[in-house]
Amino acid sequence: MSVARRPLPHPYRVIVADPHAAAREAIGMVLFGDSGFELAGSAATMEDAIRMIRETHPDVLVVDPWLFGATGLPGCLAAKQLNPGLVIIALLPNDREDDYAKAARAVGADGGVQKKRVGKDLIAAIRAALDRPPTG
Repeated sequence: MSVARRPLPHPYRVIVADPHAAAREAIGMVLFGDSGFELAGSAATMEDAIRMIRETHPDVLVVDPWLFGATGLPGCLAAKQLNPGLVIIALLPNDREDDYAKAARAVGADGGVQKKRVGKDLIAAIRAALDRPPTG
């Protein structure tokens, strides 16, 4: 069964979930540099990200699911269940990217970006995921 994404307003609303404040700030700056996106929330825990998704209904979640221990990957699945049209972009470790991307896709991620390439590739990854028909 395919899940229809709701018509999206511009700018797209993004929640960033990463336990490191510096990473959240850097991603926020990348988003700030593109008028098509706005930072709807910044979460230091997966629990906070899920709460924000429930309260703000964002269009995109950018998350590093491996830094949240046992809650990260299941949190991605929970986020998708809360908002089936949510685009999830996983921040991938710089090594074994394919293994991590496969695990992220298994829990609903629509794309991934190596953390070291966020500045160059994040916006393109989000746009590519938004342009693809949703699955589910």
